[in-house]
Amino acid sequence: MNNRITTGIRAFMARDWQRARDFKDVYWAERIERLGPLEGLRIADELRQQAILENPDWPDAKSRREDLGSHLRLADLFARADAARRP
Repeated sequence: MNNRITTGIRAFMARDWQRARDFKDVYWAERIERLGPLEGLRIADELRQQAILENPDWPDAKSRREDLGSHLRLADLFARADAARRP
């Protein structure tokens, strides 16, 4: 019995996880391409709802501040990239 458990664990760990990630990326990209950007938003909202079910306090004030900081840094990078493209 114990051998069957360890064999199952070894088989699980030996899976080609990179292939699984690659397949997942292709699947979602094709789905969003086929169904449009609203599908991407729908998926994101489902993930958000699941996160809230797991942790009803999410996102807390600290997470929101960190997220805003990330968005501000990204907006700054986009602005600099746009300025660099201009003649």
